[in-house]
Amino acid sequence: MLAELKSMIDEHKGVFYCRRRSSGGDIRKKRVYFTHIYQPPGKLPNVPDIGDIKQFYKTFGSLTLYFEKKSGDAAYYIARPEEWGGLLECFNDWMEDVVDEDPEWLPYWIGSCIAIGEIPASGNYLLIPTTGDKKGHVYEFDHDGYEFKEYGYSVEEFIRKALEPDAELLTDMAAHMTFIENDPMDQWWIEEMHDNRGLVVKTIT
Repeated sequence: MLAELKSMIDEHKGVFYCRRRSSGGDIRKKRVYFTHIYQPPGKLPNVPDIGDIKQFYKTFGSLTLYFEKKSGDAAYYIARPEEWGGLLECFNDWMEDVVDEDPEWLPYWIGSCIAIGEIPASGNYLLIPTTGDKKGHVYEFDHDGYEFKEYGYSVEEFIRKALEPDAELLTDMAAHMTFIENDPMDQWWIEEMHDNRGLVVKTIT
């Protein structure tokens, strides 16, 4: 089990300082409070022994990072194993749009990976290669430009980085979190994150 990581997640919380996205002269700002939520671990019959995936699922059933209760927005969702198949199918739908027979820009492991999660409401997915020298590493597939961003050599490292984001990672998170509550045009951009450990991070503008 990843007991220390679980304690970090339990203790971590904070606030996003946001401004309204479509200003039109409107300079309203607001605070958005975040926590992290997870389900207890379940059975592990289909969890492969790759990297620290089994250790993660012995500690968590699923994990949602930077969850905001009012809007339901979150930065990352690591899914239950029974959801992996659906996520991989959605990811493969994007790959069907690749018309080149063997594009050099695609990672070599593209045909041997699992989709363990997603960036909620974005069409982007968290992938783990199952073969090669990148086996067990965590990548985000960003369909806007078909980029594959490496986030860590293990699930634990990815989560630790997410809990202490730099400006680039916070900006990536802000791109997909709008904190809509009622009016769909009333969307918000994260300018700064302040957490309960004293970390202050600003997005790149």
